[in-house]
Amino acid sequence: MKALIIALTLFTTFMVTAQGDGPRNLTWGPKGVTALIPKWMSLNQNISPGNILVKNAEFKIDVFPITLVHNFNIGGHFAQIMLNAVPGSATGNGNFSDIQGLPASIPSHVQTSGFSDGFIGFKFGIVNAPALNVMEFAKHKQSFSMFLYTRLWYSGTYDEKKPLNLGTNRMSLDIGPVVNMQFSDNPKRSTLLESYAALHLYGTNNSPSLGTSTTPPSFYADETKQLPSFSWENHFSHNFTDKLWGAATLRYQYGGALKVDGVRQDNNMNILGWGVTAGYQILPMLALHTGYGGILAGDNGAKSDMFRLVAVFSYVNMKKVKAQQN
Repeated sequence: MKALIIALTLFTTFMVTAQGDGPRNLTWGPKGVTALIPKWMSLNQNISPGNILVKNAEFKIDVFPITLVHNFNIGGHFAQIMLNAVPGSATGNGNFSDIQGLPASIPSHVQTSGFSDGFIGFKFGIVNAPALNVMEFAKHKQSFSMFLYTRLWYSGTYDEKKPLNLGTNRMSLDIGPVVNMQFSDNPKRSTLLESYAALHLYGTNNSPSLGTSTTPPSFYADETKQLPSFSWENHFSHNFTDKLWGAATLRYQYGGALKVDGVRQDNNMNILGWGVTAGYQILPMLALHTGYGGILAGDNGAKSDMFRLVAVFSYVNMKKVKAQQN
């Protein structure tokens, strides 16, 4: 019976991390810069972004991540703090008629709205990522750099009585190194590789969704726990002009199987994703980019496609920077 619980608890894991950060986001930058980054992400898939497959389901997810970032100095090293919240909505359609033993009361169409899981993030320069002001950064010749990137995710909106939730009712942690490799000496024709290998650790959900039935047939579970997963995200981008750039993405992810009351489910993920992006610097303080991505290869019939639109509003106090230069 516990093996059937997965068909219910899968509806609770809509974190957007499976689509990755996107190009020109896994970089380091000048200290003193503050940025507001609103996004729109539209996903159509039969897996949750928490790496859990629902073969008989189709999900339409629209989320609007909003991230505030600030770059600063720690002991001469680049550092960045990130605060993120993710309002959104989701609908799901599932045909569970071929799964023997599931109760007929499970709706085939479900929907929800609220907040998906958000995060507090931190970056810290390790190799060739010093804390430079805007003017120093513009003159700095970049080749190879590395920094640590970690995020602590908190749960979004969650109700155990609902079959579909945006939040996960758990904490989770991402951590890993980011490598930047710059292949051009001309900053106006930048050719950049961003590579991020991350370990994802997940907390326990002690109130699984739809775990409220106390009469047979019971699908109650005391807890669900997702096993660790690994991802390797790579973006190769090039500036065609000083304002227009494009990028290609490959992202591999493995692991993340679910355990229900200690019983491991057969839903380990092994997926290679792809994406393309185009960006334009409209003003010194405003940039836009848009992208599309999907699954290139994967196990268990996994399907996913994603459209993303991103704006970056940035600010730096140039009077303060110039005063410090004098």
